[in-house]
Amino acid sequence: MIKTWLLVLLPTVLACSSNPVSTVRMGGVFPPRPADCALELRTGNMTQELLASYDAVGTVNVQGESGEAPNDPRILSLLKPEACALGGEVVLINTSANVAYQGTTRTESRHSYLVFRKKTEGEKPQSQSF
Repeated sequence: MIKTWLLVLLPTVLACSSNPVSTVRMGGVFPPRPADCALELRTGNMTQELLASYDAVGTVNVQGESGEAPNDPRILSLLKPEACALGGEVVLINTSANVAYQGTTRTESRHSYLVFRKKTEGEKPQSQSF
């Protein structure tokens, strides 16, 4: 009986205690910026101007409380150090949704952001041999 309850409760406990932020680096590896760096948050679609002027450096996913907007100050405070660590300067809201779990009263918000860094003439991503 105890084993059954552990199998039921353990995934729930692990899900509740998991890290609310995950980062995926993509493209080149660029130097990080300070954790409190200035960022520009954009909404809307990726434009030709954005793609021509910026390198995509990664994505950041943030799990929030139910109903939190992608530009909520608490969500942005979780996003900022991760985007800065990627070397980001511009953050584009990719997806944002409220999630309800069937059979429970638990709901949360999930937000995905694309992180970009301004292209610099002549600068290349860091590389290493291995």
